[in-house]
Amino acid sequence: MTAAELAHAVDGTLEGAADVIVLGAEVDSRRIEAGDLYVALPGERHDGHEFVSAALACGVAALVRDDAELGPPPSGKALIRVGDPLVAHHVLAARERQQRGWRVAAVTGSVGKTTTKDFLTALVGRHRPTGSSSGNRNNTLGLPSEMLSQPEAIENFVAEAGMSSPGELTILGEILRPQVLLYTRIAHVHTEFFPDIEGVVRAKAELLPWLDPEGLLVINAADPWQETFPSQTRAPVLRYGGEDSEARIESLEDRGLLGSTFHLVLPNSEADVELAVPGLHQVENLLAAAAAATAFDVTAEQVAATARDLCPPEHRGRILRLGGGISVVDDSYNASPLAMRRLLELLARAPGRRVAVLGEMYELGDIAGEAHAQVGQQAAESCDLLIAVGAGDASRLADAARAAGLPSGAVHRAGDAAEATEILRSLLHADDVVLVKGSRGVGLDRTVAALMGEEAA
Repeated sequence: MTAAELAHAVDGTLEGAADVIVLGAEVDSRRIEAGDLYVALPGERHDGHEFVSAALACGVAALVRDDAELGPPPSGKALIRVGDPLVAHHVLAARERQQRGWRVAAVTGSVGKTTTKDFLTALVGRHRPTGSSSGNRNNTLGLPSEMLSQPEAIENFVAEAGMSSPGELTILGEILRPQVLLYTRIAHVHTEFFPDIEGVVRAKAELLPWLDPEGLLVINAADPWQETFPSQTRAPVLRYGGEDSEARIESLEDRGLLGSTFHLVLPNSEADVELAVPGLHQVENLLAAAAAATAFDVTAEQVAATARDLCPPEHRGRILRLGGGISVVDDSYNASPLAMRRLLELLARAPGRRVAVLGEMYELGDIAGEAHAQVGQQAAESCDLLIAVGAGDASRLADAARAAGLPSGAVHRAGDAAEATEILRSLLHADDVVLVKGSRGVGLDRTVAALMGEEAA
């Protein structure tokens, strides 16, 4: 779009170069690239309008408030003034989705969203030009930016849709208007912002009215929280994960850190699959993606061919190798009670001495204490050595592990990621298997980076 076309689309006032071409959009001034539109928004610590000048040094235009006190844009650059830049950002994303004519698949749920989104993108993208949201840019700020920065050639778009409060998925649903809507499991995540798990379920259901009635709803048959979803849409429904589901796993062989083999049954085909990504939860993630991929005419045989090359996203279950035969299961990106349970189950099946570096789980509200105690109890059954990390509920986790039978000498407390790193380095033995997992704010990716001799991103 030209700056003039963009201003017209959002009913804004244009200052500067009307004919400058805008190629993408970004809300984070640090991510601006040549040709981008910078969308200036207020943040928790800074107002994005403070960075307009710096953003225009790289980008070509900025979307700003009507009342922002800003000087004229540099030569060849443009300012577009609107009442609410975020609303205008959403208008542009919705316009892009409509004009590009993409076939859109939205992935939501409480756990496994990013991995499932990446798996689905790989399955569909093997056959048709397919774009996707990157990393975890799944909210009302990052996802529109991702949509506005896709390559011209793509025909399909796979979006991860996340939320931390009611109403956010309504906004994303109106922008995305998906033809395929896939739910991973719903669990106790972000419960600090909801009165109960039923509130989380209602918020996740906000996408259902925006699903194309001729599209496809893909739900987890093993998740009771999704039982009412089919009644909230006119779209056909495909269930996965149950013994009698249209999409299911048969003859599963868990190979621990080497991954799994299984027979995949889809509505249109069947095939034997070998998945090198470890963890039974990753089998479920691939099954969910494969079920959704049938809407794009992907067969089980094609899933099997793609599965050989799949790997989890960074910090979401990757197996890293250190010297001395030490293996690190890096799942340091985030944590919830269900995700902790899944990874501890994987660790319990690992050979050798099992070490768990577990950070606190954030945004759990009233259930936080009990949730950490339950993780501590499971850790006592799953590992030989525990390092609980954090300044608050980590104590509850460590105490519960001791009470459940893990020897006191095998339980350690660290106030932060740096202290956890020092403790871990002093305790590591050859052939250990180390699980590193915690909420993003704990920063255990820094512990992994230090072990690998790298700087954390």
